[in-house]
Amino acid sequence: MKKKKILLKQKKDEKSFEELGVSKNLVFSLKKHNILFPTKIQIKAIPFIMQGRDVMAQSETGSGKTLSFAIPIIENLSHNSQIKALIIAPTRELAKQITTEFIKFGKFKNLITTSVYGGVSLENQARKIKTSDIIVGTPGRLLDLINRGMMDLSYVKYLVLDEADRMLDMGFIEDIDKILRFIPKKKQTLMFSATINGKIIDLMEKYLCNPKKIMLENQIKKEILKQVYYNVPENKKLSLLIPILKERKNELTLIFCNTKRKTRFVADALRLNGISASCLNGDMTQPKRERTINDFASGRIKVLVATDVAARGLDIENIKTVINYDLHDELETYTHRIGRTGRQGRKGTAIILLCDKDYWKMDRIITKYRNKIEEAEARFERIKIPKKTFSRRTNRNFNRNFKKNSFRKTKKH
Repeated sequence: MKKKKILLKQKKDEKSFEELGVSKNLVFSLKKHNILFPTKIQIKAIPFIMQGRDVMAQSETGSGKTLSFAIPIIENLSHNSQIKALIIAPTRELAKQITTEFIKFGKFKNLITTSVYGGVSLENQARKIKTSDIIVGTPGRLLDLINRGMMDLSYVKYLVLDEADRMLDMGFIEDIDKILRFIPKKKQTLMFSATINGKIIDLMEKYLCNPKKIMLENQIKKEILKQVYYNVPENKKLSLLIPILKERKNELTLIFCNTKRKTRFVADALRLNGISASCLNGDMTQPKRERTINDFASGRIKVLVATDVAARGLDIENIKTVINYDLHDELETYTHRIGRTGRQGRKGTAIILLCDKDYWKMDRIITKYRNKIEEAEARFERIKIPKKTFSRRTNRNFNRNFKKNSFRKTKKH
């Protein structure tokens, strides 16, 4: 308890929500949910958003970006059943979680927030929109509602593009361009992203007017997030994965695979070997996805095996371990995956099951993280394999010279 009190005092000495200009009622609402002090990105962003500035912000995953824009928007709106704030998100999971934050902290002002995304009834969403002040949605469903005349955006004062880099990756920019034609030119635009590159800068110049740029470090500290990798043949990954999970039997663990088929196979194998697991992928219906996420968040399921449909959307505080069963081709995707743990200062572990065909991907990870990632000793176990057939090709055509000269060399950093 003494350590906790000292920590709270240190934070208070730095900044408080009151000092950022947040009203007493909203501060009280934040405290009711145990949010006592602002994070770095909130300290940097909230004052400029309060001033009416366009903002482009980069901050690491799990740093509190949502409240950075939610707090000023809630402060400046009142309920009158006109859509005055539009938040565009790349995935339905993220849209739902942003909506939850707005509902939670906008309740004292009677603000109504509605999330809109595909896979559920269009008519139900259209009915809710009629009384809403804030809309959070995915680009495809937003455009569908606009084209059907079910949503009026002519009163929008705030536009937020959340996870802008992910929307670029998913090819949503054309849809966003179309949506913006229905929004007043005079508005405040906020863009948030975990990573910044040339394309994001181009996007900023296209949509934002003289923005305040806030660039915080997007690498999680080594003492918060422990990163390790295991060298393992492709066909022995499960024999390594299962003992790793058994050591963490009471911890929430998120496993990433690159294909929907593999998520099903790995989840089946884990259950067959006595591990509480389920899969999450794009083939599942929206209600089933929601049930699975709720079961995972509540701890009824300890292990979730997912495709990157979950890489940006999940915001579950207690995830202790993230495992890359497969490595993604994009380095930024690795950053987003491991950002599901080690959030808000909580310790976490990120694990890579590394086989030879992925050495070229690991090369870039080592270059970025260098001494922040370490090799661990593999311990295998005899396991049961599901009867369903599954491809175990290990890319025998892999270029052995590349393997030797690339990752092996970089490993010495």
